[in-house]
Amino acid sequence: MERGRRVADLPAAEDSAMCLKKELKMRKLLSIIAISIAAAGIGHADTAAVPQLTVTGQGVAQVVPNMARISLGVSERSDDAGRALDAVAGSIARMLTKLTEAGVAERDIQSTQVNLSPQYDYNRKNNGVPVLVGFVASSTLSVKVQDLSTLGAIMTAVTSVGANEIHGLQFDVKDRAGAEDSARALAVKDAMHRAKVLAEAAGLKLGSVLMMQEGGAAPGRPVMMAMERASADMPIAAGEMGITSSVTMVFELVE
Repeated sequence: MERGRRVADLPAAEDSAMCLKKELKMRKLLSIIAISIAAAGIGHADTAAVPQLTVTGQGVAQVVPNMARISLGVSERSDDAGRALDAVAGSIARMLTKLTEAGVAERDIQSTQVNLSPQYDYNRKNNGVPVLVGFVASSTLSVKVQDLSTLGAIMTAVTSVGANEIHGLQFDVKDRAGAEDSARALAVKDAMHRAKVLAEAAGLKLGSVLMMQEGGAAPGRPVMMAMERASADMPIAAGEMGITSSVTMVFELVE
């Protein structure tokens, strides 16, 4: 009977042992977390106690654009919605033919917008009741021109077959990586120069770089340098554009 009682107590003993083991693991984990938090707090306190200087540098890499993006559109009005859409569709088809003839690849042409909207007359003679007077249909093509020497001729060609809207012309470079890296290097150089001037003015010296964060690279506005005629009808301004970058740096200050 006593032996049977001891055997029955074994599961309870095992459960107690497992609970104790879990409790020890939990205490160990909590101790590690507490030590980590304390160490982080000490490190933060040490960093915060160091005199610091934060500056932002700017860099601009000037490049000559070798491609362009242009948005070409056509808009037509008619008393009938179908006729308005048909007129726009015909103009777009002719524009696509002209673009292909000019050497623009299919992958560089994209339809970006197709609209059809009713037009109402709000004349007071109608007692404020709007009267439907027609429909306006429109469509837009985004075109990437890889050869700038053909840009003027392309614009003239598409307007001759129905394009009546030009929404924007943006110059760019095919490979931006090199120019972006140059802009980054110039931004770091500018930040270090600014920091050095400020530190010396305060009678201090620059120590280690504590933090560096890039603000991003972006194209700047085109700077028009000269005027060239890309075609007999459409003059295109050729010039330079700036790719910009910014960087924020935090320096340690020492006496």
